[in-house]
Amino acid sequence: MKFYITTPIYYVNDKPHIGHAYSTFVCDALARYHRLKGDDVFFSTGTDENSQKNIEAMEALGEKNVIAYLDRMSEEWKRTWEDLGITNDGFIRTTEDRHRKAVERFWNAVKESGDIYKGTYEGLYCTGCEKFVSESDLENGKCPLHPNKEPEHVSEENYFFKLSNYRDALLKLYESDPEFIKPVARRNEIIRYVTDHLSDVSISRAATTISCGIPVPGDDSQRIYVWFDALINYLSVVGYGEDDERVKKWWPADLHVVGKDIIKFHCSLWPAMLMSAAQSDSLLKDRAVPHTVFAHGFFTINGQKISKSLGNVIDPRDLVPAYGIDAIRYFFLREITFGEDGDFSEERLKERYTSDLANTLGNLVQRAVSMSRRYFNNSVPEVDLIKAGASPNGSVWDGASGLASIEEAFDGYMDGARVDRALEVVWSQGEVKSSGIVQANKFVEETQPFKLVKTDAMKVGEILYALLESLRHYAWMIDPVMPDVSKKIIGAIGQDYETEKKRTLEALREWGGLQPGSELPEPKPIFPKL
Repeated sequence: MKFYITTPIYYVNDKPHIGHAYSTFVCDALARYHRLKGDDVFFSTGTDENSQKNIEAMEALGEKNVIAYLDRMSEEWKRTWEDLGITNDGFIRTTEDRHRKAVERFWNAVKESGDIYKGTYEGLYCTGCEKFVSESDLENGKCPLHPNKEPEHVSEENYFFKLSNYRDALLKLYESDPEFIKPVARRNEIIRYVTDHLSDVSISRAATTISCGIPVPGDDSQRIYVWFDALINYLSVVGYGEDDERVKKWWPADLHVVGKDIIKFHCSLWPAMLMSAAQSDSLLKDRAVPHTVFAHGFFTINGQKISKSLGNVIDPRDLVPAYGIDAIRYFFLREITFGEDGDFSEERLKERYTSDLANTLGNLVQRAVSMSRRYFNNSVPEVDLIKAGASPNGSVWDGASGLASIEEAFDGYMDGARVDRALEVVWSQGEVKSSGIVQANKFVEETQPFKLVKTDAMKVGEILYALLESLRHYAWMIDPVMPDVSKKIIGAIGQDYETEKKRTLEALREWGGLQPGSELPEPKPIFPKL
């Protein structure tokens, strides 16, 4: 199966911070999971450069060369994702020629469908959001997302999109496909908005008003409004405007991951744009809208909004020397309920690192490998695999069947983009509480193999094999979130990570994949003390 997942495209008015990293980590983990399943994956991210706020940021730095500024900043975003091990397959810049071609083709299709007209806009415009706003969008006369900036009153002749024509079609989409908008709270918000407030939207601005953007086809006096342009990135990155066969392979997108502040654009304007273009462009017919748009919440640091003025902006790369990339990825994806607001504090990161990773997972690897080496000649114990996988009577550890239950629940959550819940299950903190990492540690305390070895070495062999084989299963479950840790665990139990990864996920999850009698290397700490 194919799986096409996207992050939002990010403004280049500043460097990436941990809020941007969160969205990207989620998408990367889901892309890695689907690759492990054997799916054909395309994971896209990029930079939104046709924005006036990028120009303002450049001018604030005293720079004058727009192209040089955009090139430098876009490279900074690319380099950040490379430094953090992000495995995106595509990176789109909205200043690229391929994107311009896609936007022009799309505009012309919507125009041919009869959904673009010229009119005069008079009203309020939020420069922070780069959108026209109505009084109903404001709180005390100001945009709730940008309360320090008064909305501008503007009056200008623009092109409009007949968004209101698609009210019924959008409501029908939401009713017929509950998976289209997630989580449910966001879905209800969009239904209320479309029902009560949907109206035609301006999709261009005068070239004399803004100094950036793609010219309207056939009218160089107008520039295409940033959102009508930006949303088309999801098509241009897979070849729209240049390669129809590639578009047929990947479109529609399976999952757009966005912040809740831009969900209206993605769940009302974007599908309506696609429905309109599909009437005239046969390439989009019967494949118009994406399968799911999943909106996560706002991100704060120690309870405060991320803000340059507060001095609390954190480059995610600054955390890597102390904690490592995988621990940071684990913290973000485990700590924050996906779809809800989340908060970062380094204190909580330290707590998760020490408790969940070093004292629970790392300790289990160290104990299982060390005892196996000590009692079984530096090797995986040679035991009856069926006995080793059986559930001990009355034990906290539920054997191979318990692992299978965890993997089934894990898949369900990952397929639903709930990485947080998937990790809960692996650590025995979800609804499936048998044979997870916490239970495996309790199993060691319960059976005390370091004492039992004096009277029943065969039983100790079965216990240790069960622990080592469980570690193999845990490693492949956490691999999408912590690939480097997964690799270290697989190496610690005497297997070659790259060789094993070539096997199917079904084969990796068969009980007994660890060969009895195989050599175990001397264990090294996977999570060094902070």
